[in-house]
Amino acid sequence: MSPASKYQIVFVHGRGPKPGETQLCELWTDALRAGLQRDAPQHVAQFECADIRMVYFAHHLTDAGEAGFDAALDMDNRQQNLQHLATKQKAKDFRRKHYEALPGKTPLKEFAMDVSASLGLGDAALRKVLPELYQYWHATREETGNWPQQVRTQLTDTLAGMMAAGNNILLISHCMGSVLAWDSLWQLTHAAHPTTPETKRITRWITLGSPLGSRAVRSKLAGAKEQGIRRYPAVLKDWYNIAAEDDYVCHDKTVADDFKGMLQQRLIGDIRDHTIYNLSVRYGRSNPHSSAGYLIHPRVAQLLAEWLGNP
Repeated sequence: MSPASKYQIVFVHGRGPKPGETQLCELWTDALRAGLQRDAPQHVAQFECADIRMVYFAHHLTDAGEAGFDAALDMDNRQQNLQHLATKQKAKDFRRKHYEALPGKTPLKEFAMDVSASLGLGDAALRKVLPELYQYWHATREETGNWPQQVRTQLTDTLAGMMAAGNNILLISHCMGSVLAWDSLWQLTHAAHPTTPETKRITRWITLGSPLGSRAVRSKLAGAKEQGIRRYPAVLKDWYNIAAEDDYVCHDKTVADDFKGMLQQRLIGDIRDHTIYNLSVRYGRSNPHSSAGYLIHPRVAQLLAEWLGNP
């Protein structure tokens, strides 16, 4: 991948135990490539020339490990899942009937999150279900080091350099990575690197399995207490939010309604939501939150191909 490429992709991963940075970046890249090879092979050569980077923070998440977690087994399971997903050679192989046939499919986690949110217990539920996000918000007070700001600074500096070069930038974030990305985009707009009307914008932001639709999450975002244009980032051309059926992390699957102020104040060109079926199977059970199932999905392949086709 050439550092001088006009195509630049930045990954921000989500919660839970993760492989090392290089391995995870390669898995994400392989998933995107497989989707393109299936649906838009004419853009594969452009993709191979892209400068791809990952902003990695899993090593900071002290509570992200699971009892008995085996890193080698987990990596093998991730690769098996991706290999299975890559055998699906048509976009129509990702429909509801294929999702309904997966082993262990259940909507119970998402249902529990929906009930909790409707009762006004969203924050408590998020603390229990997404402890890494709670840690992200309270890292400094809990004396675990100010790693959230370190990671935000890494992302803002990375994006600022790409914007200054005038390149075509695609930002892809999964799960709590979209919260970190939002905070970084806000910081990039209002604090870290002052922008002007002539500043090159980030071409496309794709959020996958994001909790940004949650009221409890939105109340803690950078800019949440601000008014007017200071409430939002102003460095994006468009934002596509992808939410999978039964993915409990994105129990509220839409963001366009929650962030319509960005459109009303003309801070972004477009915000669109899409609901998909994530066909990932991890450890023998359906896992609709899996990043690989999102990245290889035809909707993401379409958005990636469009981005590659409009330098």
